[in-house]
Amino acid sequence: MKFQGISKLDLKRRNRAQILRVIRECGPISRVDIASSMKITRAAVTIITNEMIEEGVLYEVGEAPVSLEHLQKGRRKILIDINENYRYALGASISDERITVGFANINGKIIDKVMTEALDGMSSDDIIEYIVSSCRSIMQNNNIEPKKFVGLGVGLSSDMCSKMKVYMKDGKFDYSSIVDALSKALDMPVTCSNLTCALALANQAKNIKERPGNYVFLKQGNHVNLSVLIDNDVMNDNIYYTNHVENMIVNPGGRKISGYPDGSVKAELSIVAINEKYREIYSKENTPVLWEITNGDVNNITHRALTAAAMKGEAKVLEVMNNIIRCLANLINNLSVAFFAKSVALHGFGMDEWMIEYLKKSLITLCGEEIAKKVKISVVEKNLEFKGGVCIIIREQFYMNGGMNAE
Repeated sequence: MKFQGISKLDLKRRNRAQILRVIRECGPISRVDIASSMKITRAAVTIITNEMIEEGVLYEVGEAPVSLEHLQKGRRKILIDINENYRYALGASISDERITVGFANINGKIIDKVMTEALDGMSSDDIIEYIVSSCRSIMQNNNIEPKKFVGLGVGLSSDMCSKMKVYMKDGKFDYSSIVDALSKALDMPVTCSNLTCALALANQAKNIKERPGNYVFLKQGNHVNLSVLIDNDVMNDNIYYTNHVENMIVNPGGRKISGYPDGSVKAELSIVAINEKYREIYSKENTPVLWEITNGDVNNITHRALTAAAMKGEAKVLEVMNNIIRCLANLINNLSVAFFAKSVALHGFGMDEWMIEYLKKSLITLCGEEIAKKVKISVVEKNLEFKGGVCIIIREQFYMNGGMNAE
């Protein structure tokens, strides 16, 4: 029987990928410390990193700073880091609310972006064409050739799968309809993933050095979606079905909605459900402060208007707000305990500073200080959701390839 081992090219790619991972998590870092972390010889690390420096993937930062506590004899260590402008990455997001397109450098620093509201009249072909034309305009406007990009990453919300002709195949979503069309039009690598999972990875990428642990990411929209990261990788159970969280009960015996248990996340915490709660109490008699702020038009009810009314002590508004927070607190507590989460990030909940502080104070009362401390607001703004796509294409085409997606 003939056994085939790993090829030299694959071994080289793997070693380079490991070096990039160590630098990303610990850098700037010396070759000696990389060798120690990877448990390979310093000579091997030197050969590989020198080649990557010649290619422009890495660069020498300079000598390590002097530590008075650990004075070092002889020559100080030379630190190396990833060249953030070695390549760039395009990203796009497709949801029922908006389409965002933009690009960033390897470290995720945004350079340019565009956005359009996702209109009901847009077909799948229209959406593909918008992304293609936006990518071409971005490259042209910034005078960057396509070969300088590692590729395009796309985050697709689960409720847009049918519209984009993405269906289940062998137990997984088959994104080939999107990938094939975009890669052919742009002539570059394209990858597509669940938007909530991509956003969770992009959110945690800001805290990559805190990698060990479990992290919960909640995205609110017409649907409520959940992604769980375990050591910065998406938990397999919710890669494809991120909206299963909507079946969880957060208010026993509460609001009813067809197809879901009474008091479910879908019935209590989706945007539609929350808007309906405020509309039900909205009137000149019940909510005079909110009525005045919104000029008597229910369509003018916004997060800002609700905050303003709550800050002035509008009783009915505070009553609904407290009901919503109790439901959210139950969900946060249950998810935190179920997944042993180090933090719970909220995305798309539209909270300003006052609302965040109000939520945390309420969480302390309802769930305790330990749970309240875990709650964070997503660092990815709604109009920058393409960062999820940027994150997944950089992972796949730069880090996993060891920076070898060269010209």
